[in-house]
Amino acid sequence: MVNAGITEKTLLLNKKKEMSNMKKIVFTIMMAIVMFTSVSVFAATPSKGKILLVASSENTMELQNHTQMPVGFYLNELAVPAQYLAKQGYTVVMATPSGEKPTMDAGSNNAIFFNKNEKAREEALSFVGNLQPISLQKAVNELDEFSALFVPGGHAPMTDLMQDKNLFLALQYFHKTGKPTAMICHGPVAALAALPQATAFRQAMVAGDIHAALTASQNWQYAGYKMTVLSNPEELPGEIKKNTQMPFHVADALQVAGAIVEEKGIYTSHVVRDRELITGQNPASDLALAKELVQALQEKKR
Repeated sequence: MVNAGITEKTLLLNKKKEMSNMKKIVFTIMMAIVMFTSVSVFAATPSKGKILLVASSENTMELQNHTQMPVGFYLNELAVPAQYLAKQGYTVVMATPSGEKPTMDAGSNNAIFFNKNEKAREEALSFVGNLQPISLQKAVNELDEFSALFVPGGHAPMTDLMQDKNLFLALQYFHKTGKPTAMICHGPVAALAALPQATAFRQAMVAGDIHAALTASQNWQYAGYKMTVLSNPEELPGEIKKNTQMPFHVADALQVAGAIVEEKGIYTSHVVRDRELITGQNPASDLALAKELVQALQEKKR
């Protein structure tokens, strides 16, 4: 009788184990089905197009008093438009001259640029951190794959981007094809990379030689375009704080090259669109610029 009892208990325990294992197997199968379904749904929603986001590879810039200032991209100026584009169904591809991750301007990592929304700042930081850059040279070899070009701000574009030879080729392509080209805050200075003598132009602006800058500004594809960029009054507080001046003012550089620079107030959202070129004046223009870019993309597709 004792042996029979033990056997019965053993059978019951084995039964329970079998049931438990069966439940685990069923759960695993169900999870696999859910994951497969999710992947299938994601795959069934194709991207509306690739957006080439070009950021600087520089992290310092020499000021007029020959001191070095840390520079990088402005978090909201990069993240807010890129996040909006992603939410609208576009794939954002980051490219830098070096192919490495760009430096963020530490001063931009502040909730004040996200309407004091700390969660939005954290999400922006996470989004940017997940972007894996390619080299700008690689991007230039694949330009047909991109629907638009976007350059965020921060002072960094004043260094390398405005005289980058690969960006020269990219800007030529987007100009000739009429594909949307968007830039914000200091970012529009990167449009000067389209100058055949971009390096000479920058050198002349840094030296304060306007005559030489005018000579080097010939045959700029954006001459006569209406655009906006961070205004001199908006740049001034930072210069006063540093007790020196920028190597040159971006608004002045664009005007010397032949742009019609339009400004609207100080630190308020302002976006200008002229043909394929879309520019935003300052950090506050981040979302408005993104919406204008999506509008241009939709019009281009029609």
